[in-house]
Amino acid sequence: MSDKKISPILTHHKTNSLQEKHVQIAGTNDFGSRSDMAVTSKSAKQVAKVTTTQRITFATKEKIKLLAYFIDGTNDKQKLAFNDTVELLADLYVKNNLNDRQRELFKDMLEEKRI
Repeated sequence: MSDKKISPILTHHKTNSLQEKHVQIAGTNDFGSRSDMAVTSKSAKQVAKVTTTQRITFATKEKIKLLAYFIDGTNDKQKLAFNDTVELLADLYVKNNLNDRQRELFKDMLEEKRI
């Protein structure tokens, strides 16, 4: 064998390259009153745009389409969109099944959601 010494390809420096730094923070124990902070009022939230549709079963869609024929105020020739039919059913339910107090509460809650 040869007498040559094998040296490593990668050499590691055993000294730390990071230098120690001393930091002083002024006013670390200075806690003032919170009244100095600016008060921001919350603005009305924007209603998020509908990005996905609710999944409805085929049977439910067919029931609602068939109910459209029996609703007063719609003609057999008039074809309503699915959303229009659901809205009409909801309006008829509110009109016929809720008392005055419940109806007003429903309208107020609905307006609050729309804002």
